[in-house]
Amino acid sequence: MAGNKLSIRDAQGTIDGVYCDAGPDSPLVIIINGHNGFYNYGMFPYIQRHLREHGISSYSFNFSHGGVNGDSDYFEDLEKYEQNCMRLETEDLMRVLHSLAGSFSHHPAIFLLAHSLGGVPTIFGTKKAIAEKINISGVILVSAVKTLDFWPRAMIREWALAGVFYKKNNRTKQDLPQGFEFLQEIVKCDTHWNVQQAIGTLTVPILIIHGDDDEAVPPEHAKALFSWIHNPGAHTRLQIISGATHTYNTKHPFEKTSDALDTLLATVVDWIRELLKPVNTP
Repeated sequence: MAGNKLSIRDAQGTIDGVYCDAGPDSPLVIIINGHNGFYNYGMFPYIQRHLREHGISSYSFNFSHGGVNGDSDYFEDLEKYEQNCMRLETEDLMRVLHSLAGSFSHHPAIFLLAHSLGGVPTIFGTKKAIAEKINISGVILVSAVKTLDFWPRAMIREWALAGVFYKKNNRTKQDLPQGFEFLQEIVKCDTHWNVQQAIGTLTVPILIIHGDDDEAVPPEHAKALFSWIHNPGAHTRLQIISGATHTYNTKHPFEKTSDALDTLLATVVDWIRELLKPVNTP
């Protein structure tokens, strides 16, 4: 395990997570998984270990309604899974950020690192955090989507008729229920859940990383996200990694790192250090 278990519990549910502390005054990266992701998936424990080796703390967590509990890699709670949606995931991220005053108060800089669909609650959560004057030092979008509307039309029609759509997970072979509120968010992705509008309001540095061989989310998503950033500063950057897949040429269970994953991590570490350098320079 990369670090220590740290769970957040309240009426909305339990957020299970792993906190990896690199020491006092180290920056903290909060890792937000994508659809069907969890802190124990594939490359994420390795990412936490790598960050700690480079003096960066991290907290990786399972969404309260993601269906995966603790160290499991199986979707046990399908009732909660069906209820999961971008609203709940954004609220979970805000619950994590609100806990900073307690467990994470010794970290002077907070970064958000989101993978795949996790980019949506991260972008909207960052918008909320800025409004609440929570200090976010930067956002890292890895293989992120530009819109919620990427599902096949036939699937959306069947989903709308039934109110739920059972999508087979190729790894666990489970039929996972995609719920009604999530569908409504997809339908409203041009209005309430408009990623283009939301990312255009952000005033923090943003690093966007994508693989040019991503089989799940084409790199055009990254290019669109980058183009929508309003008045990008010197630290806002887009990097396309040659030959990298959606999980950077790794799989679950994790066996070993890859050149693509090491390139991603070197980019992240260098970017964070570059952002913090002016603060640490006498």
